[in-house]
Amino acid sequence: MKKIINAVLVDDEPKMLELLVDSLSSLFPDIAISGQYTTWKAALHGIKEHSPDIIFMDISMPEKSGFDLLDLLPKQSSEIIFVTAHSEFAIEAFEHAAVGYLLKPINDRKLADTVNRAIKVIEQKSNVQQSNSVNKIGIPDSDSIAYYNIDDILYIETINRYTKVVTTDKEIISSYSLGMYKKSLPADIFYSVHRSFIINLNHVVKFDTNSFVIMTNQKEIPVSKAHKDELLKKFNKIGR
Repeated sequence: MKKIINAVLVDDEPKMLELLVDSLSSLFPDIAISGQYTTWKAALHGIKEHSPDIIFMDISMPEKSGFDLLDLLPKQSSEIIFVTAHSEFAIEAFEHAAVGYLLKPINDRKLADTVNRAIKVIEQKSNVQQSNSVNKIGIPDSDSIAYYNIDDILYIETINRYTKVVTTDKEIISSYSLGMYKKSLPADIFYSVHRSFIINLNHVVKFDTNSFVIMTNQKEIPVSKAHKDELLKKFNKIGR
């Protein structure tokens, strides 16, 4: 582990927090637990105060769900690991850019795999921040990280629970969510035009009035009504 990683735990069940702390302490003694919270108000304050690298978040909680809590923190950049007794929230969890989704009772092997995945993302972000001259993004697989030029990425598409990263010369299937790529790629170049697509603005050839863009590989990508005006404004700025 290249840096001290701090985590915040949110669950309305104190016993669950205790079990999670025990598991993390055994599996990842270098992770610092900055706070443990059983109410959404305390968690909101704690997350803002500690700016954790990882948030372990329950979903079903009194007054506000874990999703509601995250919606109150739109600028947070923490890696989210949902810990829940409910399997039916998985799709919504990954729409919130979750790096993992663990079902209670927690299996230590799955916990270790998920935390290791979060650490890879955190270290990747740190490496990008430390060297502005490196214009690449790392996409991990089971035992390595392959690096691709950001400029060569045309678009990223959600396919079921996976994502497809399309470059100028290949397609890469990734287990990372679309939201995770949105957080990692430069926002001035990559834009989410649809809930299932992020596009590289430099590879847009044409905007069609039927609400789709055509990319340099001739792929037609839909543009949602909510993003159309903002997308066009971005190109207006480029043309000034």
